[in-house]
Amino acid sequence: MVAVGDEPILATVEVLSGVDLLSGAGSIDVLRAVGLLLDPGIVGLDAGGRVLLANEPARRLLGLPLVEGSDFVAGEVDYRLIRLLDAARQSGQVEERAITLHDRDFNARAIALNGEVATVLMVRDETRVHHLERVRRDFVSNVSHELRTPITAVQLIAETLANGGLEDPAAAADFVRRIGQEASHMAQMVEELLELSTIESGLRPMASERVPIAGLMGSLDRLRPLAESKGVSLDVSVAPGTPDLTGDASHLGQVLRNLAHNAIKFTPSGGLISISAAPASAGHVVLRCRDTGVGITPADLPRIYERFWKADSSRQRDGEGSGLGLAIVRHVVEAHGGTVSVTSEPRRGTEFQVVLPAAVNV
Repeated sequence: MVAVGDEPILATVEVLSGVDLLSGAGSIDVLRAVGLLLDPGIVGLDAGGRVLLANEPARRLLGLPLVEGSDFVAGEVDYRLIRLLDAARQSGQVEERAITLHDRDFNARAIALNGEVATVLMVRDETRVHHLERVRRDFVSNVSHELRTPITAVQLIAETLANGGLEDPAAAADFVRRIGQEASHMAQMVEELLELSTIESGLRPMASERVPIAGLMGSLDRLRPLAESKGVSLDVSVAPGTPDLTGDASHLGQVLRNLAHNAIKFTPSGGLISISAAPASAGHVVLRCRDTGVGITPADLPRIYERFWKADSSRQRDGEGSGLGLAIVRHVVEAHGGTVSVTSEPRRGTEFQVVLPAAVNV
């Protein structure tokens, strides 16, 4: 019986025990055969606590040799597993514990049997499951937090307008403008969340077409008014001999604009943003976005691609973005078979480097 969860596995062991298949001379062979089919680690012990069998996942997960015939307790086994086995023997029921070993999260279960194999221990590595659950909780929390601010602002403005604000035309016009800004912020967040979801799901594959490098870099012109309003210089260049790219022109343009927009936000007046394209080795193109902005602290660098990541207080934002721009950059670049890296020094600036496959000349 092949199963993906522990319940069918336990049911298999219990059924085998119930028909005395685990009480005869072939019980070890039966359990060993079951263990070969299963992903969780399985250890079978006799009444004296000696190892009768152990599959490879059990040795790998517990970090122990688990030699057949050896004393399980004497093998530097974590005391929580020993207590789990004792509890199963005493209760005659399936006992379960969540434990952490070697910085990994495990689900451990034990069952007592009435045969040569006296107890069976099963361990499953659930580190990834727990990580995904934390990511889900953080995602819900972050979305709620990000939406709460604009929603609260719109509610307060609407109440102000309803309580006499409409009688002052100048104030009313300003309130309407602010409602529009908050609505735009929420619309941008929803659009980028949908974009991330689409990319990650693979439901809408990236196009594979020739993307002229000149046209791609030219798409940055739409950000020049924003840079000028901030008093920031925007320099765009293409090195001679730079080949075109292969990929999705729309998404690749979004990568460049997100990097440029991020640089503009964090570069003070009088600063310089340089965005360049150049040939790279092995049929690739390297895109660089360098700014003279406030930089990123070493502690923040590992987190910059997280959804809704917000820099520490030393990086003063000029207005709040959705916190999804760099997450989209990473996913789009990886979907194209490329890589993205970053180097930064606080108060000296930041440089993002994107390497992407070049178009093949035919």
